[in-house]
Amino acid sequence: MHSTRWIEAPTHSKPMRRVAEQKRIHFEKVASFREGAKGFEKVRRELRDGDVIAYFMSSEEAKNDVLQGNVNSVGYKVLDYGHLAILTSQPNPKKLHLFSSQSFKGPNTQEDVDTLRDHSFDVYRLNRWDQVNKAKFHEFVSESQKKAGNKLGYDFSGMFGLWNSELKPKTPKQIGHDYICSTIVAAGLYYAGADLKASNRLGIFDLVSPRQVVMSHGELRDLDE
Repeated sequence: MHSTRWIEAPTHSKPMRRVAEQKRIHFEKVASFREGAKGFEKVRRELRDGDVIAYFMSSEEAKNDVLQGNVNSVGYKVLDYGHLAILTSQPNPKKLHLFSSQSFKGPNTQEDVDTLRDHSFDVYRLNRWDQVNKAKFHEFVSESQKKAGNKLGYDFSGMFGLWNSELKPKTPKQIGHDYICSTIVAAGLYYAGADLKASNRLGIFDLVSPRQVVMSHGELRDLDE
């Protein structure tokens, strides 16, 4: 267990009792895979649209990765999960793509599930994904990439927990210009009707980590509100 886990606590880490049972949402861990192990194809076949992929490394693996010049691996040394992505059928419905945001790439769907073979990860599934508005989610996937528009579409201030891009967008205009991997998943789900209570202080001076997202509890919201 990382000593920094206390800073990764979501606003609600337990069911929200004031919310009707049928509207309560949370993630359930449904699969796991370690790089180099057998059984990847079995895990791959179980993956679904909307599943959230939480990547992890051992401290030693992260150290070696950083020494090789991969600065994106620094987070793996201090956080339970160093990266987050969500599976989507956009832009090609015939395969599942990984929607995320990375430094110097910004929001993108450049990778598909086959690339997961080279990583260690846990798979989390939203308990009421069937009630999330898929059209709205796909709209967010598309619009966030258009609005970033360049390799700087990454929220470097959010990476250090100073200020996060719009976490609760309701219209295309409100979708932020830049996100980190965890906030783009949380914002995309909110846009589609799943209000995860992951962020504290509305994302101001709050590092919204991958673990903070997958451990959060929230509620389905009315998209007409």
